Amino acid sequence: MIETWLILFLIIFIRNKFIQKLERNGVYLWKQYNINLIFKNWSFYPPIILLVLYLILEVMMLNNIIWFLKYSTIIKQLTLLSFLGLVIEYNLYDSYFEKYKGNGLIAFLTSPFIFSMVSLCIGLILNYIAVFSNNGHMPLFISFSYATGYADIQELTKDTFYILGDHTSKMIFLCDMIDLFGFSNLSIGDLFVILCMTTILYCSVKQTNIKNNNIKKLNEMQK
Repeated sequence: MIETWLILFLIIFIRNKFIQKLERNGVYLWKQYNINLIFKNWSFYPPIILLVLYLILEVMMLNNIIWFLKYSTIIKQLTLLSFLGLVIEYNLYDSYFEKYKGNGLIAFLTSPFIFSMVSLCIGLILNYIAVFSNNGHMPLFISFSYATGYADIQELTKDTFYILGDHTSKMIFLCDMIDLFGFSNLSIGDLFVILCMTTILYCSVKQTNIKNNNIKKLNEMQK
C-alpha cells in the first residue's frame, strides 16, 4: 500500500516536471495534475485511511510487534475494497481511450478497471502458487531487513503464514524475495497487485483534475 502511493507521487511528479519542460511562451501544452485535489473527494479517503493504517503497522513491525500478521489477509482484502469507491466515482469501468468511451463492451474491456483486475488476478495467482507450493506459507528472503530490524527471525521461525525462506523453499522466484531497502518484502505477485492499485489511483487523480478544470472553465464562462 505504501509502495503504491509512493509510485503514484513519483509518476505525477515526473509527469508535471516533463510538462514544465514542454512549456512554450508561458503556456503548458498539457495540464499538470494537482495531487492535493484527492482531499476534496470522499472516494479517496478509504485508501488514505488504509495508508495511515499501513504506516502504523510499519512502525509496529520496526518495533518487533507483529501480532497483526495473522490478520494480514483481512487487511489486504480491506485494502482492495477501499478502491471500489474510486472505480464508481470516476467511472473507471469506461474506456481509458476517448474514441472508445461509451462504446459498450469495447469501452468496458479497454477500461482502467479491467486492466487493474487482470493485474490483480495475475498477482493473486502468482502469490497463491508460492503459498500452495510451500504448504500454506509465504517464505521471506530478507537481506536489508536484518539491519533495519524489519524482520524478526525468531518470529519467522514460528508456525506463521510468513516464514524464513531457505534452499528448501519451493518456487523461490515467486516468494517474497524483493527486499526494499529493509522496510518491505515483496513478491512478483505483489508487484502486479501494486500495479492494479496504482492504475486505479492514477486514473482517479486524472479524472478529478479533469473535473476540477471543467468546473473552473464553467465558472469563467458564467462570469
